[in-house]
Amino acid sequence: ELRTLLKAKPFQPFTVYTADGSTVSICHPDFAYLSPDGRTLWAYQKDYAFAMLDVMLLSRFSVNAPATVEQPGAAWRGAAVGG
Repeated sequence: ELRTLLKAKPFQPFTVYTADGSTVSICHPDFAYLSPDGRTLWAYQKDYAFAMLDVMLLSRFSVNAPATVEQPGAAWRGAAVGG
């Protein structure tokens, strides 16, 4: 199931739950690496912190709601221009 989530097209962010109740978010496939034997998952966060997880100790996964991406300059649309 983990490989399927990582290779999904289009990718959907998901959360990994560990046996002790901790959670780790996978926001992009480039931020996660599954070892060739499938035993270890490295999950990087946007601030470059990372978690090294034993896949055998993961209890479940949940797909997150798609994030809305604000277009650059969206806050300025319709704003009055002038002095």
